[in-house]
Amino acid sequence: MLRFCILQRCLSKQKMAAPLRAEVLKCFRCLHRTRTKVFTNDQIAMDAARLKINSEFRKYQRISSQEAIAELIKLGHEAEEILRTSVVQVTPTEENTFRLHITKDTFMHNNTPYRG
Repeated sequence: MLRFCILQRCLSKQKMAAPLRAEVLKCFRCLHRTRTKVFTNDQIAMDAARLKINSEFRKYQRISSQEAIAELIKLGHEAEEILRTSVVQVTPTEENTFRLHITKDTFMHNNTPYRG
């Protein structure tokens, strides 16, 4: 909740159009929701992702160009999609054996069996 308040305060100080401000907040929330889904049961990864998301939003909080903001929103959505579809968690189960935690959104490359 505190992160949301900080972001909202920063956005309200800028002269940003309301629809664009809403889109920034939507992207911010979407990234954090995806972070919690992808890194379930891995507190270290969840904390690191939270810090990275928050630092990236803070780094660009003074941008006032609507074109630049729109481009950053697009970049945020692309990052969310990569996080959601490409990151899998692996946990060791026994010696030399691991369990992949795959979600329904995970895109599996080379998942098609070879038919010769």
